[in-house]
Amino acid sequence: MSQYTIQMLPGSELLLAEHASEMPQKNELCGAFWITLALRALASVKVEQDHVGLAAGSILSKIQTNESLPPNDAGRSDYILELPRIDDSNITGTSPEGLLVATNELADSKLVAIPLRGEWTAEIIENLLEALVDLNQPALLIANSATRFLWGGKSEPATAFGFLSGHKVQEPPADWNVGHYIGIMGWAQGGKNKLAICADTYRSIGWEGMHFQPLDRIADSLRRDDSEFSGGVFIVINPSHEGIIRNLTANLKLTCQLWDNGTPYIKTEE
Repeated sequence: MSQYTIQMLPGSELLLAEHASEMPQKNELCGAFWITLALRALASVKVEQDHVGLAAGSILSKIQTNESLPPNDAGRSDYILELPRIDDSNITGTSPEGLLVATNELADSKLVAIPLRGEWTAEIIENLLEALVDLNQPALLIANSATRFLWGGKSEPATAFGFLSGHKVQEPPADWNVGHYIGIMGWAQGGKNKLAICADTYRSIGWEGMHFQPLDRIADSLRRDDSEFSGGVFIVINPSHEGIIRNLTANLKLTCQLWDNGTPYIKTEE
């Protein structure tokens, strides 16, 4: 008899409650969306996506089009603050450096965002997830992925179960092609394989914003071997555990450094 198990990361219940109520992200603020959720769920900081975006130096397109949105998604543009806008939509969004700055500025010393980069593999991601479970402290794992490497969100249940059992499956094609921040909340375990349980910023991706991803697809989406730019991950956690995180990531041959996702960091004028 086939057996399947689910393992969620500590803090995922709080984060997913905020996730369900806050979706969708505001246009071009996917990174700010996740730091907003972390601040609310893990630090009880009252904040909106716009506040994080402003602190992070997020950049919006002067003219927003559907090209940056998932297929058939209307997007969301109910901004409450004026954010910088530029003509070149190819570099809009939020830089990793900006998210680090915003967390430091808004978390009131209750959270740190630890950036990780490296030669990502499925094994490294698996070991990182297991280490976070073993640590048993509320944390948010944010992946800055290139969506062209990921499974399409609405994979058939038979595809997911077949993959977990080790069968060869027809992998669902990617939904879209952008640089994007997603949350990794845990994993599903089958007899042979694991699938990461991912949360998106749009209800239209997957099932109400939740989808499964093979660990090697996530690794590909972080390395981005076909691009001059790359991805990485943030672990957002209480500062008292920063030293532990830095030690365990060194053991995984990861470095606590920022990556270049193609969006510049522009310091906000004070």
